[in-house]
Amino acid sequence: MKVLKNYAYNLSYQLLVIILPIITTPYVTRVFSSTDLGTYGYFNSIVTYFILLATLGVANYGTKEISGHRKDIWKNFWGIYTLQLSATILSITLYIIMCLSFQFMQNPVAYILGLGLVSKGMDISWLFQGLEDFRKITVRNITVKLVGVISIFLFVKSANNLYLYVFLLTIFELLGQLSMWLPAREFIGKPHFDLLYAKHHLKPVILLFLPQIAISLYVTLDRTMLGALSSTKDVGIYDQALKLVNILLTLVTSLGSVMLPRVANLLSTGDHKAVNKMHETSFLIYNLVIFPIIAGMLIVNDDFVQFFLGQDFQDAKYAIAIMIFRMFFIGWTNIMGIQILIPHNKNKEFMISTTIPAIVSVGLNLLLLPKLGYIGAAIVSVLTEALVWAIQLYFTRNYLKEVPLLASTFKIIGASALMYGVLLVVKTTVNITPAVNVMVFATIGAVLYISQILFLKVISPKELKKQLSNE
Repeated sequence: MKVLKNYAYNLSYQLLVIILPIITTPYVTRVFSSTDLGTYGYFNSIVTYFILLATLGVANYGTKEISGHRKDIWKNFWGIYTLQLSATILSITLYIIMCLSFQFMQNPVAYILGLGLVSKGMDISWLFQGLEDFRKITVRNITVKLVGVISIFLFVKSANNLYLYVFLLTIFELLGQLSMWLPAREFIGKPHFDLLYAKHHLKPVILLFLPQIAISLYVTLDRTMLGALSSTKDVGIYDQALKLVNILLTLVTSLGSVMLPRVANLLSTGDHKAVNKMHETSFLIYNLVIFPIIAGMLIVNDDFVQFFLGQDFQDAKYAIAIMIFRMFFIGWTNIMGIQILIPHNKNKEFMISTTIPAIVSVGLNLLLLPKLGYIGAAIVSVLTEALVWAIQLYFTRNYLKEVPLLASTFKIIGASALMYGVLLVVKTTVNITPAVNVMVFATIGAVLYISQILFLKVISPKELKKQLSNE
C-alpha cells in the first residue's frame, strides 16, 4: 500500500475530525454552560485512566508487530488481543468498583462514560494500521461519526440533554469500533484466545504501556486536578481551549500512524537509507504545517474564539494563546518517539522521555492550578511537552545526524515570521466581523506563506510525491 494513498485516507478522516467539531462546538457551547461541559470533561478525564488500562498500550505495539510479521497475522493478532481483552475486563471491573465506592463518582455522566471502556476494548484499528489498510478504518469511522453528529443536532436541544449528549458521543464511538470486526475476519479467522502466546507479547507491551501511563498523567491529569483544585468551570474553559488546539494538531499527527508501519517494515528489511528519507519527509511536512498554524492562530485567536465559542467560553482565548506552542513540541515528538524510538525498539528511552515529564507536570500542577486555574494548566501543558521534546531529542540525536533538517526548518520559520509580521500590520486596519476577519487573515496569510515557500524552494512537490508513493 502506498504511503501517499494511506496518508490521503488517514488525512481525509482527520480532516473530518477537524470539520465536525467546527460544526458542533459552536452549537454545543451555546446549549450547555462551561460548568455543564466542565462536568463532562472532569469525569471524562477520570475514565481516561481506565481506558488506558483497557488498551494496555497495544496500539503502537500491535501496529509494529502486524507490520513486521505479515506472514503470521492470525497468531500475532489473537496473542495481542488476548492481552487487550484481559486488560479491558480488569479495567471495567475496577471502574465499577470505583463508581460504587466513591460518592463523587455516583453521577449519571460517570456511568454513561463507562461505556467507553467497552468501546476501547473492541478497538482493533491497530490491525489495519499494521496492514497499511487505512481505507477500511476511514470509511467506517467517517460513516459512524457523521451519523453521530446528525444525532446531536436532532436530539440535543437544551441543557437538560447533557446525559443524552454524553450517551450519543459514547455509543457512536462503540459502534465505530464494532464495525471494524467484520472486515477483519479475512485476516484473523475464528477467535482464538491464547494466554500462553499472549505472554510472549506481555513484556514489550508493558514497556510501551508504562509510557502511556506517564503520557496520560500530563495529558489528562491536568483536567482532573483542575476540577479538584479549582472548579468545573475552569475545566470547561480549559477543555474547550484544549479541543481547539487538538483540532489543529490532527493535521500534524495524522502522518504518524501512517509512517509507523512503513518505517517498521523498512527496518525489518534493513533499508536504513530509506528510513532516513522517511524521517526527513516527516519533519518537512510537519514543519510546513506547524509554524504557519502557530503564527496564524496568534493573529486570529481573539476573533476566532469570539464567533466560534459561546459567551461563557470567551476566556478560552488566553489558554489557546499559550497552548498553541504545544504544536511544535508534539509534532516533533510524534516523529522522534513514534517514528524513531519505537520502531528501533528503544522502549526504555521512550518510557524515560514520558515518565520524567509526567512527574514534573504533577508537581507544577499542584503549584500553579490553585492560584492560576486554567491559565496554570495551559502553562504546565506547554512546559511538559517541551521537556518531552528535549529528552527525546537527546535520545534520537544519533539518528537525527543522518537526517538533514536545519536548512528547511529555518526557511519555514522565516516564512512564518514574515507572514505573522504582515498580518499583524493588516490587523490594525481590518476590523469587520470576527468571522470575516478570520477568513481575510487566513486567505492573506496562506497566499503569502505559500508564495514564500515556493520562492525559497523549501519543497519539491515532485520529489515529495515520489517519496510518499514508494512501495
